[in-house]
Amino acid sequence: MAKGYTRVTVQDILDHADVGRSTFYSHYNSKDDLLVESGSDHLRAMIAKASASPGDPAAADDDPLLPALLIFRLAGANRQLYQSLIGGRGSAKVVSIAKGMLTEVFTDHLRRARPATDAIELEPTVAFLVNGLMGLLIWWLDTRPDLAPEEVYRRFVHLATCGVLT
Repeated sequence: MAKGYTRVTVQDILDHADVGRSTFYSHYNSKDDLLVESGSDHLRAMIAKASASPGDPAAADDDPLLPALLIFRLAGANRQLYQSLIGGRGSAKVVSIAKGMLTEVFTDHLRRARPATDAIELEPTVAFLVNGLMGLLIWWLDTRPDLAPEEVYRRFVHLATCGVLT
């Protein structure tokens, strides 16, 4: 990813993965589809693993904000990659793709964690969480790399649940 996401071509991906063009296009329509699907699959697998890990009190299955904790941990462990994709040097297109992916993941997670939430309430809640998460994530990557992922998550939880009222 040294040349940045927007400059990576499907041919670059094919060469790196050692797969043929027809194989790639039988699974994906574009590199954006690959990014969304692989990112969503990875995050969903992390949610399932974290939900099954009783040793992590911050990763309870019914925690409606669990995807945010996992994103902060992923970004912390892969800071350079996340900075190049969505940080100040990143791409607006990738940010948009990430928001779409997170919208799907949060929607699915909240339906499981809070099944009584109706669709009218779910949609704006997910939009608020995703946009807040992306804003805080970009701020953290660009300005406060010294903060641990769990500290950024704690701030996210505070803002999402108490916000400016406290």
